[in-house]
Amino acid sequence: MTKQILKISYFLLSFFILSCANSKKENKSAADENGPVREVMVDERFGNLVMVDSMGVTGADGVISFPLDNGISIFMMGDSFLSPVRSKKRNPESRMINNTFILVNEKEGTHTALYQGTLDDADALLKPTYGNPKEYYWPGHGFEKNGVLHVFMSRFLHVDYDWGFAFSGTDYIRMDKDTFEVLSQEGFPYSNKNNVHYGHAIINESEYTYLYGSWSEQDTTALHVARATLNEKNDKLGEYEFFDGKGWVSNPLESVPLEGIGQSVPEQFTVFKYKNLYILVMEARELGGGNIFSYIAETPTGPWHNEKLLYHTTEQDNVKDQVFTYNAMAHPQYIADNKLLVSYCVNSFDVPKIHEVDTDYYRPKFIWVPLEIILE
Repeated sequence: MTKQILKISYFLLSFFILSCANSKKENKSAADENGPVREVMVDERFGNLVMVDSMGVTGADGVISFPLDNGISIFMMGDSFLSPVRSKKRNPESRMINNTFILVNEKEGTHTALYQGTLDDADALLKPTYGNPKEYYWPGHGFEKNGVLHVFMSRFLHVDYDWGFAFSGTDYIRMDKDTFEVLSQEGFPYSNKNNVHYGHAIINESEYTYLYGSWSEQDTTALHVARATLNEKNDKLGEYEFFDGKGWVSNPLESVPLEGIGQSVPEQFTVFKYKNLYILVMEARELGGGNIFSYIAETPTGPWHNEKLLYHTTEQDNVKDQVFTYNAMAHPQYIADNKLLVSYCVNSFDVPKIHEVDTDYYRPKFIWVPLEIILE
């Protein structure tokens, strides 16, 4: 299959007009006890850039990003639709593919969709190359280093119980930054060790690359972290170690939960470094809660503290259409005016509603969160 890349350019004038469409929304949950009610900005402009109505990804979740060295960001998307949207409706027979990448050039206002095949016969950008043919990828996280993309993709399997899917492992994939051709694709050997799903948030620093993973069992959740180093060519990760609460060990079974996180850890989240601090942004796992929290730490291993309720989503108030929100993600490469860009996913348990009633039920929402809420 050949890779199809489509670019949609927006006139700068219309891009500017959209930027003026942002609206303020009171975030009473983040009010300072000794000060005024906080406000966040609901950003429709950025959402219209990531999601288009035609000739690209017109609906998806995931929304996990990392920057390239040319000012463009990759948005790793999960289940995606490429069928056109008209008056907020889509053909209910539209085909869904399990993953796509979107290249977002905010400066030029362009959306570039990456997937296999053609627009009329599209397929997932990345697929497992071994194991069960029913397996497929949903995105983890990634980073760029010296022209190589390092991405982690979670393998899932269709099943006939629970939600209809089950986690089966994680793959580590290296891709050429310019052509997006796969350079290597291999199973992450620690993906099913100690029940931790690594690769959902990655911080690449000068000496180590930190890989965060979620852990859950019944009603208990936690955040774990591993670290790795790049080889002599600086193009492949190896020599993994795991944090055991005191230091770094080679045995993944000795990893322990990071301390200080008071909310239920979701499957996907963001950890990033800001100045001399590490920041965790996540939407608590409980379904229908809609609460987005932040924590800070002085080291990549915690302990985490300064829990703040940043935002409460309201889409789940639409009980009639069974709408819910999940997987809030931060996009720190877009920090501007001391505000952090945060997205969250929207979906409906009544699947036809995301096509026939309102396609916004399956499009991410973006907000700007004042950093002072997180840091104070």
